[in-house]
Amino acid sequence: MVRVENDKAILEVGTKGAEITSFKMKDTEIEYMWQGNSEFWAGRNPILFPMVSNTWNKKQIINGKEYFMGNHGLARSAEFEVENVTEYTITMVLKQNEETLKLYPFDFTLRVIYTLCDTKVHIRYQIENHSKETMPFSFGLHPAFNCPLTEGEKFEDYHLEFSNEEVLNGLLGPFSLNNDKKIPCDYSLFESNPTICFEYPQSSSVKLTNGKHGVIVDLVGYRWLAFWTKQNAPFMCIEPWHGHGDYSENDLPFDKREGTINLAPNHHYETAYCIEIY
Repeated sequence: MVRVENDKAILEVGTKGAEITSFKMKDTEIEYMWQGNSEFWAGRNPILFPMVSNTWNKKQIINGKEYFMGNHGLARSAEFEVENVTEYTITMVLKQNEETLKLYPFDFTLRVIYTLCDTKVHIRYQIENHSKETMPFSFGLHPAFNCPLTEGEKFEDYHLEFSNEEVLNGLLGPFSLNNDKKIPCDYSLFESNPTICFEYPQSSSVKLTNGKHGVIVDLVGYRWLAFWTKQNAPFMCIEPWHGHGDYSENDLPFDKREGTINLAPNHHYETAYCIEIY
């Protein structure tokens, strides 16, 4: 675990999955990040690489061969190296190794750079293809936030609020949001589909709040946005995605799936987002 702090906030990042393990305000000591609980979900906020969700049949066809990465790819369970730490930044890196090559046959570097600024953490992701052939991948974020944030509050006290009015239709079910900016935190919305997924959000950010405190997640540049929780679980995930899992049965090879990024040899790809707490 690596820690950086300023006069307002404390950020901690673990080497497993290079994920944020803690993000706190100093004055209130509120913990904003879900800490994991196997009763509901032992995960916290995995990096989804080189796959978001999974294929319909749980296998990936790459260059004519079958591979089995598991849900959300390999980065979430991989051990990253601490490449650099400064006063306000943490840089973690993952490179191909014997285990990753069994699951995903490419030489790559995935670098994650956390920068703490006031009550925001800016996160950049750099992906490099060191292989001699084009490298297909999808990419996404899966941060889980405590909801409620403090004792005496309920999940239902919170709502999701877009920065702009949206006309959105759910991709995984009948849920829709029409000309509005808010989605209530209501477990009944997730009964038929634990994941509510939208395409092409117009907002620059979405907020999880009860009107007093909360988190703001940046959406700029992401084609898909998902919300996920489990029944009676005290967390909400806000997930910007490049790519998505299969909604219906198909047998497309990995490089032909919707949203797949095909990175040429010796090229790099970069994406970013930020989380603000208040």
